[in-house]
Amino acid sequence: MDTKLADLKLTPWLLDELNQLGYEVVGDMQHLPAEEMLRIPGMGGHCYRKIAKALGRDPDLTKRR
Repeated sequence: MDTKLADLKLTPWLLDELNQLGYEVVGDMQHLPAEEMLRIPGMGGHCYRKIAKALGRDPDLTKRR
């Protein structure tokens, strides 16, 4: 959880957006559900999967319940 978002090699504009929102490390985003993460401007599926993997979540969005 101490992984910095910059170490995940996210797109530069998404990294800037996350820094403006106050997220510096992956652990800062622990409380956000997947839906809220994907609503962040610039957050695409590829970047979401990187963050979800770093958080220890299942990044597979294709599961239907």
